[in-house]
Amino acid sequence: MRQVERARGGGNTGGNGLALCRLFRYSPRAGSVAAACLLAACTTGHEAALPADPTARLYAKGLDEITDLYIAPIAPRQLALAGAAQLHHLDNALEVFESPTGDNQADLVLRYHGEHIASSPMPIVAGAIDWGRSLAAMSAAARQASPKIAAMPQEAVDKAVFDGITSKLDRFSRYAAPELALNQRAARDGYGGIGVTLDGTDDFRIAEIIPQSPADRAGLRPDDRITAVDGVPTQGRPAEEVVHAIQGAVATPVSITVARTSAKEPRAFRLERAAVTAPTVALSQDGTIALIRVASFNHTTTQLVASGLKEAEAKAGGRLDGIVLDLRSNPGGLLDQAVDLADLFIHDGPISAATGRNPGSRQCFAAKGDSIDTHTPMAVLVNGGSASAAEIVAAALQDSGRAVVIGSSSYGKGTVQTVVHLPNKAELTVTWARLLSPSGYFLQAHGVVPVSYTHLTLPTILRV
Repeated sequence: MRQVERARGGGNTGGNGLALCRLFRYSPRAGSVAAACLLAACTTGHEAALPADPTARLYAKGLDEITDLYIAPIAPRQLALAGAAQLHHLDNALEVFESPTGDNQADLVLRYHGEHIASSPMPIVAGAIDWGRSLAAMSAAARQASPKIAAMPQEAVDKAVFDGITSKLDRFSRYAAPELALNQRAARDGYGGIGVTLDGTDDFRIAEIIPQSPADRAGLRPDDRITAVDGVPTQGRPAEEVVHAIQGAVATPVSITVARTSAKEPRAFRLERAAVTAPTVALSQDGTIALIRVASFNHTTTQLVASGLKEAEAKAGGRLDGIVLDLRSNPGGLLDQAVDLADLFIHDGPISAATGRNPGSRQCFAAKGDSIDTHTPMAVLVNGGSASAAEIVAAALQDSGRAVVIGSSSYGKGTVQTVVHLPNKAELTVTWARLLSPSGYFLQAHGVVPVSYTHLTLPTILRV
């Protein structure tokens, strides 16, 4: 869990923001560890109580985490019934429903084509662990009764159940099956690969190469077509399969065969996989004006912005006359990176605060006092696609008086999600906190309101 630091007085944020930070706990902010358990497998300490059966363990873990972490109180019974009801969508001959039996008891009943198949007695006030067991029992009974469900992989049944469970939450809470969860972790944290972006619809053409990546160092080029990986042709293979063949453990070898328009014969390259993180920052410059485009926030974003500023200053002869931070259509990402990015430009005072039902969600994020540029005139560009982490940065820079925000009102996605790693290697994303700006307003639904409304396009910005 990310740690936070007490706000230092003397900034330009005003009393409301400082008072806000005093409501929450403080401790030293620990580098770029994910904030509020975001993407860090939060647990509630109930692991020992979970059932041994894999499916019951999975459902019980999910229900337990949601009831502990979700931003609003919600009963495990309500979640479990929604998950069980989803079995009907896998086979509409199935019915799963609760049948009260009196004395605060009920049966969870399964019928198939109107015939009673199974029932599970449940106290209505039972906890998440018991409801997880009952839900798993209904899932197993449905698999035995329905040939359609029996033919499905268990992963598909689990997804249906969790889709039902999360339907009772807000739209940002969701379940990611193991395959999708793996891809999401790679996007956030990086992966072992060679550093290329492929156009899977065009014979696996290399669309982009990440600078200083294994592919870049080996001499691969944009528009090269990958025709084989480790000697296995790519033609006719699903894009996902080819991507997984190229990716692998860091420091392991992979052989890539490419066809190049300027060469008569395909050429094989032997590369060593490295830790690859998709670049999120692009730097442009017009004389002494630096334009920094941030497309999203992963664990390298702040570092790339800091190095881009140094590069821009050097090109400008050691002094910039303006910085334009372009956060348009930035959907967000790692909360810590948003805080750290704002920290580059704010010397002290609060950056953001989070508040939720779970005590661990209540935090204040404040500047550490080691900013790299607090004086260069600065503009932040936002639009209706700027959300979440992008809104944290824009609000912090605007409320502190550090930057002028230009564009159109941002999306208003002012909640924090924590990601729970489930026993089947899937991920459960749960909304657990709401975000406040330094001046004390909730970002959710409200968003960041610019001081100047305009619809600048990128070419216009470059001419500023």
